[in-house]
Amino acid sequence: MIKSLKHWVVTKAGRCGQRLSKLEDTLFTENRLLFLAIGIVLGYAGLLALKMSEGRSVFGPDGTSLCYVDFCTNWVSGKFAVSSNPAEVYNYSLFSAAQMAFVGPPSPGFPAYHYAYPPTYLFFTYPLGLLSYFAAFVAWAVFTLVLYETAVYMIVPRLSALFLALTPVVVTENILLGQNGLLVAGLIGLSLASIERRPWVSGGIVALLTCKPQFGVGFPLAFLGSRNWRAFAASTVASAIFVMAAAMVFGVSTWPSFVSALFDRNSSLSSDEGVEITQQSVFGFIYWASGSVTTPLLLHMIVAVAAAVTLTLIWNKPIPHTLKSAALCLSTMMITPYIEMYDFCVLSIAVAFLIKDGLIRGFLVGERVAIVFCFVSLLFSYLPIGAAVYLVLSLVLARRIRVWFKDGFSALSPPEPRRP
Repeated sequence: MIKSLKHWVVTKAGRCGQRLSKLEDTLFTENRLLFLAIGIVLGYAGLLALKMSEGRSVFGPDGTSLCYVDFCTNWVSGKFAVSSNPAEVYNYSLFSAAQMAFVGPPSPGFPAYHYAYPPTYLFFTYPLGLLSYFAAFVAWAVFTLVLYETAVYMIVPRLSALFLALTPVVVTENILLGQNGLLVAGLIGLSLASIERRPWVSGGIVALLTCKPQFGVGFPLAFLGSRNWRAFAASTVASAIFVMAAAMVFGVSTWPSFVSALFDRNSSLSSDEGVEITQQSVFGFIYWASGSVTTPLLLHMIVAVAAAVTLTLIWNKPIPHTLKSAALCLSTMMITPYIEMYDFCVLSIAVAFLIKDGLIRGFLVGERVAIVFCFVSLLFSYLPIGAAVYLVLSLVLARRIRVWFKDGFSALSPPEPRRP
């Protein structure tokens, strides 16, 4: 009786899996995805134009600049970077006064921001200080978007990949707010795409992530796990040079000031008093659910350690580079407690590597549906949905790794995709 029931369940599951696989193959063709992506991008462009015309972007309804737009922090920090005393960027009174002097008083509910980035970030905002507010915004949006798209194309060299990479709503939010999520995702993608053939270049790109160091933690673990000493040496030396260069150019006192700013945060890890932000991390989800701080941080540390150990083990095994790279992106998002909505662009890099692996070895049943689920979930990024998205993508990754060890995808091995 039990054997018969088990046989029926297995048979039923197998038939459902076959139907789902056929449905995925029918729906997720490259041409259909390309046309869908183009439609979504055009819709975003219209929405972006509408918001800007209504004064909900870099300029207000009366044509004046709005202080609460995130890009203001980048631009004003650039003004400090080109000044005679760049270290004053960490002086909250002066920084907030500069914001109000350049772009007007803050709107209700949006106080002037602290500058909470390390001195190395000033190298990226320095050129912005030489431009007008609007010109700097356009230059920043174009630069970060091109960097992001270049990384995606290096992973999956197809036109459809470029358009699909623009469809997550967080990409539009990055452009609208002038945030740095595209910058971080682009650097991570470029480093991972070049590590096999150019480990020295890859390590040098990792050094640039010291501008947001919480996103570079996984790289040393991966380099050590894979015994890639050239990439490890390059990232270590280049990071030290980058850090010392920031001290020499912007002042030695900038580093102690930055460290001091790290500890001046409220319970949600926001650096701005009175501003609660939604952290898209395990910490953020538990904090949102419980309202306490100690327990969420403790549980997050447990998850972070587990993610770090798992990442090191994955890179130590004979696993395809595509899967290792996806693991690094996901581990990066799980290790740090400080992740905001715009940082979700890193997930596009993880998905790009998963899709590349699927194009090479074939897709497993349900994977593409799971990725679409994660894509739709980003529409609700005002909630702490990050932990759920990481879990789904991690399960997709773990399943592919398991099948790889089991049979090397022997049953799913189409030829290597050609460049278009």
